[in-house]
Amino acid sequence: MIKGDTKFLRFMRIFSLGFMGGTIYLLMYVRYCFYDQMMEALQCTNAQLGFLNTVCSLAGVPFFIIGPYLADKFDAKKILVISVGGITVVTFLYGLFANSYTAAIICWIAQAIVMISYWSCLIKYINNLGSEEEAGNSFGMYYLINGLSGAFGNAFPLWVVTKFDLGYQGVIFVYGAITLVATILVVVFLEDEKQLAERGIKLKGDEPIQIKHIPYVLKWPGTYIIFFAYLTTYTLYCNVSYFNPYLVDVIGIDPDASSVYSVIRSYGAMVVAPLGGIMADKVFKSTSTWYIVAFVIAGIMWAVPFLFSEESNVTMVCIYSILPSLVIFALYSVTYSILRELHIPATVSATAIGIGSCSGWIVDGVWPTMFGGWLDKYGNTGYTYIFIFMIATCVFGVLNALWAKSLDKKCKAGKEMDLSKIAE
Repeated sequence: MIKGDTKFLRFMRIFSLGFMGGTIYLLMYVRYCFYDQMMEALQCTNAQLGFLNTVCSLAGVPFFIIGPYLADKFDAKKILVISVGGITVVTFLYGLFANSYTAAIICWIAQAIVMISYWSCLIKYINNLGSEEEAGNSFGMYYLINGLSGAFGNAFPLWVVTKFDLGYQGVIFVYGAITLVATILVVVFLEDEKQLAERGIKLKGDEPIQIKHIPYVLKWPGTYIIFFAYLTTYTLYCNVSYFNPYLVDVIGIDPDASSVYSVIRSYGAMVVAPLGGIMADKVFKSTSTWYIVAFVIAGIMWAVPFLFSEESNVTMVCIYSILPSLVIFALYSVTYSILRELHIPATVSATAIGIGSCSGWIVDGVWPTMFGGWLDKYGNTGYTYIFIFMIATCVFGVLNALWAKSLDKKCKAGKEMDLSKIAE
């Protein structure tokens, strides 16, 4: 690893985290950009395609508590290396059997296992890159790099397999090569927690996490605010991808053309991620306030597609399908900067993040199969149900943001006991 604290090294560390974050999920969410190609390769239904993420989420259920606990116990860098390195191995192995639905199920389960503590360590690492006032900016910069890396991670395979006619299996092998690069970057540029502590950056509190702290974390309202914050922002972030098959089924464009728009929509639009940090840190000086504004705008934007039909201008609809992502990614990119308003000490931050992030299981484990079932049963009307569901999610996101504001106000006024004091 390279030691030091120059501007270049600081940039390379956030770049390494962003590149890893933007590529480590390429295999898990290959359907985002190669939906129709994947269905053809696996010869499966919409529901079966969604079930791959369901089975991945189910495999992660036993690790809901132990994963975050391990993230607070062990070195964050080592866990990140194991996670991205493990995904690289799984990706190459899956590439050998890319046309087998059974092999896909096995590999999606394997992804959940190698990443049991990844998310908690990643969020904790990013959240401590700068001061408390810079949390939104740190996440914004991370997601900018994340988005550009994800766009590259899908655009490059799309170009390669199209130019050399390699098909879906070729996509998987190119994915593996990309995550191998991510693994090398993390090994070379990230510092371990001991080195960070020498420079005054502590990813853990002064005292190590103990089992006795977990009940207090489970009682703390902020843990559940994180739960619902991640549930709502992640739901919007993941399911904007349904514009991909929507453009094919409803508007009638070619699947490869839809994949191009999907790369822009699902990853390229993350260039606005720093805007989320600016809105949360500089404009509103509050992540919860930005939540409210962004959820309202996103809810309106999900309603506009109700005006589209097969007779609508194709170019206009394709361009519009990208626009909701500009708001959603500026919102999703600062999801965890809400931590500063929830009064959670560093000692148990990864545990609180991990428990709160369990809502991701619902997004990955329930929604894909449910949405896929709607499309299989109701055809194009299923997209109407999906968009209505997204609007309802935005309303719920606003209510959760108001809860966060209330908790922050009570803690500052001394009307709510601080978690750090409860856990002493």
